[in-house]
Amino acid sequence: MAGLLILLFFLLLGTLLQGAFSLPLPGSILGMLLLLISLILRGKIPASLASISQTLAPLLPLFIIPVSVGVVTQKALLQEHGLLLLGILAISLIPGALLCAWIMKGSKAGL
Repeated sequence: MAGLLILLFFLLLGTLLQGAFSLPLPGSILGMLLLLISLILRGKIPASLASISQTLAPLLPLFIIPVSVGVVTQKALLQEHGLLLLGILAISLIPGALLCAWIMKGSKAGL
């Protein structure tokens, strides 16, 4: 339960910061960044947070379903800007994949 409260706290904090400063990032992303920073500063992951993360991780694919439905309903937008959106998607995947590879390399090295 404590791990879920930690996640909800950072979600709320990110949402409040986004609203207060009109930041261009969603509150959930800001909350995740703040959580990441706090975990790096702390140097370890609390057991309650690790436990709830392992419980919620298998459910993450369910969050793709609403996005997929939303894309299907935007046929006109996709016809007009589809190639541009595809290019942006391809370009944005590269830094994410590189960052994930770097993190995985660091975790295998025992960091």
